[in-house]
Amino acid sequence: MTKTVFENCNLFVGTSDEMVDNAWFVVDNETGKLVKSGSEQCTEQVDERVDLEGQYVMSGLLNAHTHVGSLSTKDPVYATTETSVTYNALKNLREGLRGGVTYIRSCGVPFDVDVKLKKIRKALPFEGPEIKPAGMPVSILGGHADYMVGENNDQPVSHLVNSPDEMRRAVREQFKKGAENIKLMATGGIMSQGDQVDDTELSLEEMKVAVEEAHSKHMTVCAHAEGRLGIHYAVLAGVDSVEHGFYVSDEDVELMKKQGTFLSPTLIAGRLIADYGKGKLSDFSYQKMCDHVDAFYENVGKAVKAGVKLALGTDAGTFMNPLSKTSKELEELVKAGATNYQALRAAGLGSAELLKVDEEYGSLEPEKYADFLVLKENPLEDVKAVQQEDKQVYQHGVRKF
Repeated sequence: MTKTVFENCNLFVGTSDEMVDNAWFVVDNETGKLVKSGSEQCTEQVDERVDLEGQYVMSGLLNAHTHVGSLSTKDPVYATTETSVTYNALKNLREGLRGGVTYIRSCGVPFDVDVKLKKIRKALPFEGPEIKPAGMPVSILGGHADYMVGENNDQPVSHLVNSPDEMRRAVREQFKKGAENIKLMATGGIMSQGDQVDDTELSLEEMKVAVEEAHSKHMTVCAHAEGRLGIHYAVLAGVDSVEHGFYVSDEDVELMKKQGTFLSPTLIAGRLIADYGKGKLSDFSYQKMCDHVDAFYENVGKAVKAGVKLALGTDAGTFMNPLSKTSKELEELVKAGATNYQALRAAGLGSAELLKVDEEYGSLEPEKYADFLVLKENPLEDVKAVQQEDKQVYQHGVRKF
């Protein structure tokens, strides 16, 4: 077993609102896991020493809401096919890792490309974060994910369900393919052209069946939920996380706290549409976002301050919102009312707990993978420090960028 010590750094372990000064940590080069850490002088027997020159070290970012493979442009010059989605996904994943993202949860990808990429990764390695895949999402007819892709525009993006039985079948189909997360479209949304954010789409009974079926197979369930009633149904159904949460009510905030339901707000996705979407997106989508963006921040801030469990997600793959810019969500969470530590924890242990990988990811503790970032400035003082373009990115103890 060979070991490397990383020394002369300021270490944000991720478990408390403090920085360990003059810190060091040892990585087992064979497993890629952190085995020991401390401060002052390291007296461990090691094979290599890396001087981090007094910089700041934190866990790699975990993004709990992504859409790898999306073009993120209005008018693609070619059809959305399995080939184009795969090509874009590989590019997005590499650039996401460069941006500091070391683990993602996928929340809907055409052709189940995320599931397929995870399956082939050991045989055909590629650079990028670890993946908890979802593949095709689940929607109603006319709902937020009812649209077509493919060379001839003849392939559905999602499972379209009209009953609890059809929902059960959809979850089982995704389980068979190898999905580890189920994405439910509980309400209308911004980018869909035929609905409003407060349109309640999947029924309570359908979502209860989805949760029951998914949880019986060790899968997580997340719900795109923006309108008040759709959020309420998702929380009552027992989803693991509410995505977006534009109009989360005080009642549901309390129920989420009681149940341990996570909120993954994706504030940056809304901010970018409201700020830059005019003339680039449909007037219908742009105006919807403008109408709801203030309430979005207000209600998310209320939930965060009340102590709802928080994960970091960005909706990466949406308008002007690549995976590589995940760190910008930290700044938006703070603008909404989170403390710097709350935002950073959401990007680490919060998302890791939601993804159920916190025994090996999400903080820089012994027996966890050495996925970490090296920054010039202190992120606990200003989360914008994580946006540093030339930050060092390590995955399993190996420097990638």
